[in-house]
Amino acid sequence: ADFDARVKKTAEIEKVDYIVELKLDGLSISVFYEEGKFIKAVTRGDGKVGEDVTENIAEIKSIPKYLKNKINIEVRGEVVMPISSFEELNKRREENGEELFANPRNAASGTIRQLDSKIVAERELDCYFYYIADGGNYGIKSHYEALKFISDIGLKSAGNYTLCSSVDEIEITIKKWEEARHNLPYETDGMVIKVNEYRLYDILGT
Repeated sequence: ADFDARVKKTAEIEKVDYIVELKLDGLSISVFYEEGKFIKAVTRGDGKVGEDVTENIAEIKSIPKYLKNKINIEVRGEVVMPISSFEELNKRREENGEELFANPRNAASGTIRQLDSKIVAERELDCYFYYIADGGNYGIKSHYEALKFISDIGLKSAGNYTLCSSVDEIEITIKKWEEARHNLPYETDGMVIKVNEYRLYDILGT
């Protein structure tokens, strides 16, 4: 509620829409397409310099080699290991006398940093996209539009997001997911509340 009040005061407006989305517990990556073709993938790293993981990311089946549109674009997503894949992986490691992974996030992160890309393919990682760098270049004016655009060009979005117009709606959404998240095929580690309209970002700061 305090955040909502600060946003309205700073932007000098009376109504603000928010997107409330699940925060997936995995490894953040940026994927680059040129003329719609997959060319590169890097980890977030320290926020400025990431690790090139192109060869391994190319083995994730849910990341297309070609988009539906021939555009140059950078999209950010979360690489996750589905809970079923994680349990199967640890079962095999236990049978082989190998050290078990503590959780799916560590398993996903460790897999992406493997030197052998064949191992990545075997471990059935998944990826969900949630952000477009420089969305304004594609006529996108809000985060809601960006999430729709991600799906339209053939990328996978988690789909677990809600457009909210009040703090009450935000709280209802959070309460809903406190229970529902336990039925998802992957782990989450919170929720993210984002101002929807991009025009407000320059005023508020990102």
